[in-house]
Amino acid sequence: MTTQETPLSNQYKTKTGGTMRFSKTLLAAGIISIAASPASALEVEVGGQVNRAIMYAKDGYNANELGLGSDTEIYHVDNRNSPTRFNIGGTQRIIDGWTAGALIEVGVFANASNDVDPAQKNTGPEIDERVTDAFLDTPYGKLTLGLGEGAAYNAGRRDYSGTGVISFRNPSLIGGELRFALKPFPASFRSRPNRTPPETNPFDEANPFGNEVSISGSIRDYNFEGRHNRIRYDSPRIGPVTISVSAGHDGSDGQDSILQMGVKSGLRVPGGRMLVGAGYSRATQNIDNLSSDGPDVNTYGGSVSYFHSDTGLNLTLAAVNRAEKLTPEEATDTFDATDSELGQFRYVKLGYRPNRTHAFDIHYGETRDRNKNDEKGSVIGVGYVFSPTDLFDAYAGAKIHSHERAEWCTTSGNTCYAPEYEDIILVTTGLRVKF
Repeated sequence: MTTQETPLSNQYKTKTGGTMRFSKTLLAAGIISIAASPASALEVEVGGQVNRAIMYAKDGYNANELGLGSDTEIYHVDNRNSPTRFNIGGTQRIIDGWTAGALIEVGVFANASNDVDPAQKNTGPEIDERVTDAFLDTPYGKLTLGLGEGAAYNAGRRDYSGTGVISFRNPSLIGGELRFALKPFPASFRSRPNRTPPETNPFDEANPFGNEVSISGSIRDYNFEGRHNRIRYDSPRIGPVTISVSAGHDGSDGQDSILQMGVKSGLRVPGGRMLVGAGYSRATQNIDNLSSDGPDVNTYGGSVSYFHSDTGLNLTLAAVNRAEKLTPEEATDTFDATDSELGQFRYVKLGYRPNRTHAFDIHYGETRDRNKNDEKGSVIGVGYVFSPTDLFDAYAGAKIHSHERAEWCTTSGNTCYAPEYEDIILVTTGLRVKF
């Protein structure tokens, strides 16, 4: 499931969007009728944003290979790091210290930045149900029920840089469907002598899509199963720490059972401030049929971000692992012992934020062994965000994606392949306007 930055939550006020408040009198006149007693006072907030960008890509595919045009393309996209959205939420005090509320958040966008490719530069409109939540906030913690973030969500995305709109933790959200072009193959091919017959070369140069690797298939930050239907509990602050647990389901048939636990903290440290997050999720997948459980997927890891108050320099580190036992079919596929059971994401970002108006960063991230052992998808990039007000961002960034695979050998050992791929270069600039 595709994931983006945290939606409006708690009091429905975050940096991702502005709000429009309606008084109780106005609501009674035209929107919602409520009792006038203080105990039933209702506050409704409406907000959202539009986030559009231009994305330049050089991906190695040219007319001689796919017949889709040059190896450079320009795309007009909705920035999926923080997509166009609309939200409405309400809170109501029940008794002293007890508040009930609800939030609905819907993404409404066209040409998502992780969907376009040379064959489809216009992907049409899309409606994405992001959050449908009801909650009860008490002195003993907060209970949330509905579609939304699990307890570990974003534990690996703690970040003080202020550049998330362009340099987000999940690199595949900009350019995710673009594919790495396979370099000329003959120098990478060898067949052992006196062994017949050799297997068919699966890396068919005449059919690049037959062995394609996309940015999304190369690198991923493993964000703890994304948003799903769940019940979630967040503890009151215990010192600087909040502990969260959740249980729910995901999947097209609602058959994936998900349990999560997360710990988050924001605290003052010598010289500045620090954000810390750690999480664990376990998803039991019923992939064969309703009576036969598939392998469990365990995701664990976290992040830390430090901000130096005097200089505005900040440093962010993240590490998240995804472990999934191979199915019998995967363990005995065409290539011998090359499927991966443990994907590993690692990330570092150095930022500079001298004030609330300007933010810069340089970052590097990699995912190892996502699909096959000894493969690596990596990204190196820079970003800049200009925020003259809380409701407006102008941004620009550039990044280079690379993909590497070790030599693959067929099960018999007759033939081995060492594919090499062209890098993908992306330059993106855009505007985010909130309301």
